[in-house]
Amino acid sequence: MAGKDGYSRRDPGGDRSLRFGLPTLVKVFACVLITLSALSLLFVGYISSRKADDIAADKQVVLLENVLRDRHNLMARDQLGLARWDRSVKYITLKFRSSYVIEDFVSSLWYDFGHERSFLIAPGGRLLMSAWHDEVDLTARDLPVGDHLRAIAEQAVARHLDHRTTIDGGFGQKPVPASEVHAIAAFGFAEIDGDVMLTTAMAIVPDDGEVALPEGDPVILVSARPIDAEFIGDINSQMEFEDLSFNRNADGLLPIMSADGKLLGSFGWKVFKPGADIWKIVVPAVFLLCGLLFAASFVLGRYISRLSARLEESERQNRELAHRDALSGLANRLCFEKALNDAADRLAHAPFAVIAGDLDRFKAVNDIHGHPAGDEVIRIVAERLREAVGDLGLVSRVGGDEFVILINAFRERTRLSLLSQTIISSVSLPITLSTGAVVDVGISLGIATAPESGASAGDIMEMADRALYTSKEGGRGRAFFAEDLAQNAEKVAVHAA
Repeated sequence: MAGKDGYSRRDPGGDRSLRFGLPTLVKVFACVLITLSALSLLFVGYISSRKADDIAADKQVVLLENVLRDRHNLMARDQLGLARWDRSVKYITLKFRSSYVIEDFVSSLWYDFGHERSFLIAPGGRLLMSAWHDEVDLTARDLPVGDHLRAIAEQAVARHLDHRTTIDGGFGQKPVPASEVHAIAAFGFAEIDGDVMLTTAMAIVPDDGEVALPEGDPVILVSARPIDAEFIGDINSQMEFEDLSFNRNADGLLPIMSADGKLLGSFGWKVFKPGADIWKIVVPAVFLLCGLLFAASFVLGRYISRLSARLEESERQNRELAHRDALSGLANRLCFEKALNDAADRLAHAPFAVIAGDLDRFKAVNDIHGHPAGDEVIRIVAERLREAVGDLGLVSRVGGDEFVILINAFRERTRLSLLSQTIISSVSLPITLSTGAVVDVGISLGIATAPESGASAGDIMEMADRALYTSKEGGRGRAFFAEDLAQNAEKVAVHAA
């Protein structure tokens, strides 16, 4: 019905329908929006937790691989003193003397370095000697093709041939610093007498050139340590993995292969999963979203921000873990090498110095008080080095008892000498262990300045290692400058003459 104004009048029933229809639509829209928001947050939580768990698992595998590599390097550095020796070439390779092998060679491997198993393997895979602790079996026999010991020995032969050099009377091997012992040593795992063992092999070569290797392959020294409860406890003191174990199957997280590619077993542990913490945040947020649209939107943004912060913190911790030594808290080898390369790149504008250090009498601490005491000494020494160096440079731990310091603040010899004496004095102070025992260690230092000792990171590090070696040879507990190496060599030559 039309009114006088020409407009049609609305039916009151239509108005009622419209009034009741709009709130329903808003409620439906709000419910749909809340549901979509809740589902979105659940999806974000799922993806975030899965990603965080995957990153954590990968980083834990990398950490265990690095710890096993460190153990290989430590064992190889122990071998180096006996394998690179004229006496070993003379009484093992050139003329096999059983008394030397028993009384000097195997005895040192066991009593000085704790190598539980040791073997001598001649060319062609012939086993000359096998030892358990200091018990020596000199029964010679041929190892079958495919034997794990023979496989790792063949790898060590290949490493030797890559570094073999010609000397008077035959062949020798190019010298490498202890920090690069992996270049001449073969690392792997082997099944020996039914046990899976961590193994390291290297060629027996001359050091001073008084004797030389004949044509053909060298004799190989193989050292092995069982992967038993003691070994697992030792490596886990650095990582603190939950329920770390080694099983003779492939169900673990890190499979272990022999040198010829055979599966020997795997390490397994309860993986730390930060994703569970993420769910503790997501689930309350979802319930809160279902109450009120505005409150849900506010909570959603807040908790997504927290999730992102958690993920960033997890990634930051993982990045820091990759550049930090787990035991000492110092920079690790990866971090130091990056800093050294960066310093070498800026050498033209910012000269620097490198101080290589190696603890004296540290093995006695491990032998007498045990590896936990040795770890405690490493942590205390690391703190003393941090305090001594302060903001003058970067302190790093690159091996068992090996430390390297990159000094950026100065490179004057006088100031480096003063700093070195401060370091030596600080480290040499008595250390009271948590058990109440008092021990003392010292430190020997080798100092190389750039550019005097070289322009590349490798050259500078090599000179620092050579200076450290000379320092330890000269009586330990002192500092030696790489620039004095030539003068020291002349004095040795004059003395020898």
